[in-house]
Amino acid sequence: MVAVFLSAFLLAACTPKQGLTLHDAWARPGLKDGNSAVYFEVQNPLAEEDLLLKAECTAAASTELHISMMDASGNMMMQPQENVPIPAQGQVSFKPGGLHVMLIGLTQDLNAGDTLALTLTFQNAGTLQLEVPVKTP
Repeated sequence: MVAVFLSAFLLAACTPKQGLTLHDAWARPGLKDGNSAVYFEVQNPLAEEDLLLKAECTAAASTELHISMMDASGNMMMQPQENVPIPAQGQVSFKPGGLHVMLIGLTQDLNAGDTLALTLTFQNAGTLQLEVPVKTP
């Protein structure tokens, strides 16, 4: 009986805490020294809002959090974001025509079928890493 209790306790102690989940990640192809973008979904099942603070990618000289939007003249423009709120018990979509991670100054060609490593830093969840496939939209 003690062994069963101890096993259950150790299993619970090793089980990761539930938190943010990331899925459906993909990146656009791009040429070295050019730009690309990464898209994904973030789900927050927790009762507390989190903030995406930054993104990093070794395949680019720099990265920025961006949103695409129409200006007053009806032209599409991109605007950098300092952070992106991830609402409690909510979901945020990074998708073409909306939020995205901009990869600026690619250090290599990104071809369909390649993968790249993306590191996302959140205020509460900390650092999460993704392997992102490159796909043709």
